[in-house]
Amino acid sequence: MLIDLSKQSNLGSLEEIIYVIKNVLSIEAKKLRDIEKFCLNNSYFYNIPIKGIISFLEFISAISNNHDTISLTKLGLKLKNTLHSEKIKEKLIKVLLQKILIERIYPEFINPENITYDYIYNLYTIKNNYIPFRYSAIKNLFINLGFFEINLTTKNLLFINHFYNDFLKKILKSARKKMSLIKFKEIQTLKEQYGHEAEEFVLQYEKNRIKEYEKCKKILKISDIDVGAGYDIISYESIDSIGVDIFIEVKSYTKKAEFFWTKNEIEVSKTKGESYYLYLIDRENFKTSNYKPYIIKNPYKFVFQNNFWNREPQNWFFSKYD
Repeated sequence: MLIDLSKQSNLGSLEEIIYVIKNVLSIEAKKLRDIEKFCLNNSYFYNIPIKGIISFLEFISAISNNHDTISLTKLGLKLKNTLHSEKIKEKLIKVLLQKILIERIYPEFINPENITYDYIYNLYTIKNNYIPFRYSAIKNLFINLGFFEINLTTKNLLFINHFYNDFLKKILKSARKKMSLIKFKEIQTLKEQYGHEAEEFVLQYEKNRIKEYEKCKKILKISDIDVGAGYDIISYESIDSIGVDIFIEVKSYTKKAEFFWTKNEIEVSKTKGESYYLYLIDRENFKTSNYKPYIIKNPYKFVFQNNFWNREPQNWFFSKYD
């Protein structure tokens, strides 16, 4: 989407938008300068903000703009052939909401989480100061179309026309679900990044720890090969080790040493006993020189079975007895 409505100062009123759609535009391509000239000489409106209206219509895909040559799209033609202005207004609002709330073209304009339902007024509302100033033209367009209603007793509160309650309920559900998925993916990506950085640090730390050992090159990040192993890195306890005898699970944290430990990792740590290690990596400090991880040998005994660590279940699985 190349159109930036935030750069427009005026996107027009409903009457001006309808006039341009019905009396100026058609499926036949017209030059923008000819459209501007026609609007300048109209006898109905003074100083129509044609550039703002054209930008808005292009934003909602009601027109096609090819090198300042304008023509109506299928949606634009449908609007042109709609008889009642209320129906045009409803369509404009719904398409605009679809672009903003579902396609998230301007995610800072309206955050779906900022729209709340007021049970006293039986209306959806949003605080005026939640809408950044640079989107004033879009906000004013919503006001001009009658979607936002200004309440004089609560000046910082914008009421949303109750006519759109059902539509807004439906579209907010989709928008919030999409936002939750995006947020979840962002969190997962960040976790993967943190995990990768911490594991790479421990891998190099282990190689440096016994760098004089001929087998140090065989220290391996097993999580790249087997994500279900229950540990991340295999290593050697000392230069006297005959074979792999350390199984390291890497966890990173910020400020406070805390981490999630899966059931599989706990079971493996129980089986491996003294050979299993937890390496806790402080994300804020591990890149500093001479940083050493917080190392716990046999964490099943000294963490899982130890009262010095708080243990909080995050999820429980239930199944009914047969």
